[in-house]
Amino acid sequence: MVEKPLPDWVKERILQKVQNKALAQEAFKYISVVEKEDGTIFVKENFDKTDYHALWFMVLACVNYAQRLLRGEDID
Repeated sequence: MVEKPLPDWVKERILQKVQNKALAQEAFKYISVVEKEDGTIFVKENFDKTDYHALWFMVLACVNYAQRLLRGEDID
């Protein structure tokens, strides 16, 4: 498995969607894309500070948006 940062085009699309862009930028630090040996990709979060509720929810929202974008779906 190969772990890569979230592509810039995905980040830009997510930033267009969310209202709190600063919080989304912080959330991107905890999100990566993983490519398996068979070529399939999925979005992974590595966030364990669940007492930071606003950031936790933004991480989850960004993971959801990123997964949908990488599957070719629309997030609007």
